[in-house]
Amino acid sequence: MKMRPVHRTVLDNGLRVFIVRAPELPVVSHMIWYTVGSRDERTGETGLSHFLEHMMFKGTDRYPKGSIDATTARLGGSNNAFTDSDTTAYYFNLKSDRWHEALAIEASRMRGCLLDEEEFLNEKKVVLEELSMGEDDEWRPIYQAVESIAFLTHPYHHPIIGWREDLERLDRETMLSYYRRHYSPDRAILVLVGDIDPKEAKQRIEDELGPIPPSGQARPPVLAEPQQRGERRVVLRTPHKLARICMCWKGVRVGDHEDPILDVISALLGGGKASRLYRGLVQGREIVTMASAMNEARFDPGLFTIVAEGKPGASAQRIEEAVLEEVQSLANEGPKAVDLRRVKKQIATSFFFDLETVYSQANRIGRYEASCKDGWRVLERYPAELEAITAKNVQDVMKRYLHRDGLSVGWSLPEGK
Repeated sequence: MKMRPVHRTVLDNGLRVFIVRAPELPVVSHMIWYTVGSRDERTGETGLSHFLEHMMFKGTDRYPKGSIDATTARLGGSNNAFTDSDTTAYYFNLKSDRWHEALAIEASRMRGCLLDEEEFLNEKKVVLEELSMGEDDEWRPIYQAVESIAFLTHPYHHPIIGWREDLERLDRETMLSYYRRHYSPDRAILVLVGDIDPKEAKQRIEDELGPIPPSGQARPPVLAEPQQRGERRVVLRTPHKLARICMCWKGVRVGDHEDPILDVISALLGGGKASRLYRGLVQGREIVTMASAMNEARFDPGLFTIVAEGKPGASAQRIEEAVLEEVQSLANEGPKAVDLRRVKKQIATSFFFDLETVYSQANRIGRYEASCKDGWRVLERYPAELEAITAKNVQDVMKRYLHRDGLSVGWSLPEGK
């Protein structure tokens, strides 16, 4: 299976446009990505990208508060948005004869968001409540704690939702300045996938978004993270009853040669009931209820993470030792041929399955275009790169990245234990 043809164009104002015709169903997924996330927040601005995402639904020069969701509902579609460390994205899923309204909405939001003072103060309370709810989550506090020690210099040190003190002090003028710096056509990527005529779509996009002037402000550089030269540790005491562990190593950028290899390693270690961590810790030692691994490549080198939740009475130290034994064993011995074939097939199946839905196609194209230097074309070469991975590749990458001097580990322990 191959990707459908991608029609790419760049408007005079710098907006990158990607259109994929997928006529099987009369629907269109409309996504606009901005190359701004928590990575781009200056001192005192943490959480601003996510907060601004909320405010983009609170009224523009053409769409009063509540009308974006009301219009989407009237058209029988859905919309939402999300913010991560590197990007902010807004999407609509609509019938193919109704996607033009999404284009008009995004044209208005790009430079015409009102950022009303009263709405700003009300929404700040909502964001702070969201932060409080996250603090009660079983996993978020320990993951954020480990990420903050894994990155000491790079802005990935900060949680996407931000630090409470920054959010409490944040004012509307700071948000307005941030909005003007980062929201513009030359910092945006528009992706349309579905039952759509590319020629007609390009003309509509030119009419709606072409007149918007570029900001002329390139994405600013950030401080690079220096090489880690030893283990880092953090311990949290929580009201929860089970020990949890989060272990991170520095990873790679999206689209790097090692990115698909780390995908394979994450599947070998923590991808389902046939993985080494499940067989070794859930079934074998019977000390955890779950264990998983994740390769999170980012615009700048991200993290490779393993998490595990202990059974009642299991110590974090014993869990950590068992996880490291499995990691070291795979690095030393390499994967068995049958296991390597299995996980490559699983990853490839998931990759091609995503190409069956218009939203997933739009999501993949936009994410890669916004996150790596080779852009969406990384998707074209990914299946071949995946298939070419050998057991030696797995061993070499594990020894290069998953070593003890690069480890950051956190224990979440019940209070009083």
